[in-house]
Parts: sequence; structure tokens; C-alpha cells
Amino acid sequence: MKPLLLAMMVLGSSQALSAQAETSKPKPSFQPAETLSVTEITLPMKCAMSWGFVVLDALISETGKVRGVEVRRDIACLTPLAVQAVEKWKFSPATFAGQPIASRVPVAVTFRPPGLLFDQVPLPKPKPKTEAAIQAEFQPAEVLRGIFPANGASDIPLGTVVLEVTLSEKGEAEEVKVIRDLPYHTAEAKSALGAWRFMPATFNGTPVRSKMVLAFVSQPSVFAP
Repeated sequence: MKPLLLAMMVLGSSQALSAQAETSKPKPSFQPAETLSVTEITLPMKCAMSWGFVVLDALISETGKVRGVEVRRDIACLTPLAVQAVEKWKFSPATFAGQPIASRVPVAVTFRPPGLLFDQVPLPKPKPKTEAAIQAEFQPAEVLRGIFPANGASDIPLGTVVLEVTLSEKGEAEEVKVIRDLPYHTAEAKSALGAWRFMPATFNGTPVRSKMVLAFVSQPSVFAP
């Protein structure tokens, strides 16, 4: 009887240790895609007086290539300019449990020609998601509120600033990486970011840290024909 009791105690102890070890194992983690390089976003003369906020989802493959761009918030004259630029950008792929996976990178492009007196960025109505976007394990972060950076003096060089913002599981901006720098405008863009608000990304329904790319087009640096 005693040997049987001892065997049961050893088995129970072994099962408890096994369960504890299983619980203590780190869960597979999601790491978002990262921006490697970007290009200027130029404004042709026909769009010189257009302004506002365009939001895109860049579809990034397991190798980091941009395999498509979906429009989430649209401004007729400006959206094609943003899409054409993002299609040329370079990324490293997202990973899950250390393995590269396809994912999405949200890109918010803010156009503000000089002279406008508005502070808050008007958000166009979001476009319906595709079925693939709805079913995706990773749901990118979204902008809830944004403001325009301050305008500089007329003699300050104009162009595009691009920032990559790391967002927490609560949607709070934790880190800001400058991808494309422009004297004066970069500092103003980073300062304005404090008033922006975001909805966090999720992976399989759980909020996760993520990255969002914010581009600020202060004025065309080159007028295209």
C-alpha cells in the first residue's frame, strides 16, 4: 500500500511541475514590420491647394516587400500621390515566434499647404475593409485624432517629414524614429505628435505593441507638371 501511495505522490508532483513549466514558458511574441527607407511625397500644381489626411495600409510580405497598398481614408487628389510613394518604400517583415510573416503597416499622410489656419486634422470617413483585412490575425493601429504641425517661416525649406511611431498595447506613443528628416519641420512634427491619439493594434484579438508611419507634407518641394 505504501509503495502505491508513494508512486501516486511522485506522479502528482511530476504533473504539477510539468504544468508549472508549461505555464512559465514565454508565449510566442509578435514583432511588427519596420520601415527601412522612404521617398519624398511631391504635390503637383493641380493639387497644390488640396490638404487633409490620407490613411493607407501597406501590405508587407514575409520578405518585407510592399505587395499592395489599401486605402483606408481617402482624399481624391491626394491619395494617388501617397499610394505611389508608399509603393516604393522599403520595410523589414513582421515576425511571430521568430518567423517572418505577412502583415500590414498603417501609414497616415498629412498634407498641409502654407497659410491654413486649422489645427486639428479632419479625418475623412474610413473606407470599408476588405474581407482579407477583416479576417487578418493582425489588425493595425488606427488614428483617432491628429493635429497639423506648426507652419514655418517662408524661407524654411519645404518637403516631407516621415516618422515611425512605436505604439504601446494601450495605443500610447512610446518611441519616435525619424525616417526622413527635414530641418525645423521634423521638430514641429514630433511636437504635434503629443496631441495625437491612437487605437492600439491587435493580434488575434489581443492588444499588442505596433508601429505606425506618419508622413507630414508641409508643401511640395518640387511642383510636378
